[in-house]
Amino acid sequence: MAVTLKQIADKVGVHPSTVSRVLTGRHENFSVGEALRARILDAAKEMNYVPNELARGLRLQKSHTIGIVVPDILNPLYAGLVRSIEKENINERYSFLICNTDEDQEKEIKHIEMLRNKRMDGLLIVPVQKKMDHIKALWAENYPFVLILRRFEKLTTNAVVMENAQDAYKAVEHLIKLGHRRIGFVRGRRTSYEIQGRERGYRSALAAYHIAVDPRCIVGDGCSADDGYAAAKELIKQSNMPSALLVSENVIIVGVLEALFEAGLSIPYDVSVVSFADMTFSPFFSTPLTTISMPIDQIGKESMQILLKQMASPEIHLGRIKTLSGNFIIRKSTHKAFGS
Repeated sequence: MAVTLKQIADKVGVHPSTVSRVLTGRHENFSVGEALRARILDAAKEMNYVPNELARGLRLQKSHTIGIVVPDILNPLYAGLVRSIEKENINERYSFLICNTDEDQEKEIKHIEMLRNKRMDGLLIVPVQKKMDHIKALWAENYPFVLILRRFEKLTTNAVVMENAQDAYKAVEHLIKLGHRRIGFVRGRRTSYEIQGRERGYRSALAAYHIAVDPRCIVGDGCSADDGYAAAKELIKQSNMPSALLVSENVIIVGVLEALFEAGLSIPYDVSVVSFADMTFSPFFSTPLTTISMPIDQIGKESMQILLKQMASPEIHLGRIKTLSGNFIIRKSTHKAFGS
């Protein structure tokens, strides 16, 4: 049976409230001497006292739990994100409840409603972004939450996002400097904040080097490997196929590579490839991938820190948007264009 505060108090010869103040670190405000404090701590240790977080949470009207909503925990990007959040939580002692949306808006709405009903102290959300009313409702009610990787331009909510346009610009500029002039963009889902930014960067880089944008070079409107495969097939069948590709997401690249290999195309000699979201196995492909690596540990750290601040003062909208830059890693999947 669990040891109670009263049992410790009886052993030491004090009131249970004094034991509570010492064990919760509030003794400094209540004239509890160091000698008595030491006796209480020694007794708690000797009796193997374990704090009842559930009871404490009920008293404080807190669950000491944070909800995390991601598109797919099997995606290495989101698995790494959750791990980085957990690492930042070491000294905070929060528990987590993780929900997958599978990029399904209705699932996201139901998950968020469920998490609120379970009295989560705060939420970390990678939103689907087809609708925003449920996110707007959280914002209007001062509910502590942080959007990660994707945000809504019309809402000044806490968010941690990437410099998507800038990162895409660097990647396309790299390909242009290798002599490529017809560069394909395997886009991903059009409604995504990330993809919209990456397309802006793609277009801006071409414009900066006076290269006309060919709409036929921009393909895709999904985020699965199958979507990447279908988009790459669409480019491959063109009579003037792009000599280089910028691929917008780490799962999409799997389908793109399958389509290129199936067509017998050599990377990088037939087609150069750059992909967003570096994966642990990117360097180990038969042709190691040139990628834009995302600082996942920093994203998780920043997200958790912002959420903790808002949970401490939920009546205050921090409205803080933290923007991070990717790291462009050149490997062997990009090469000078033929004839350049």
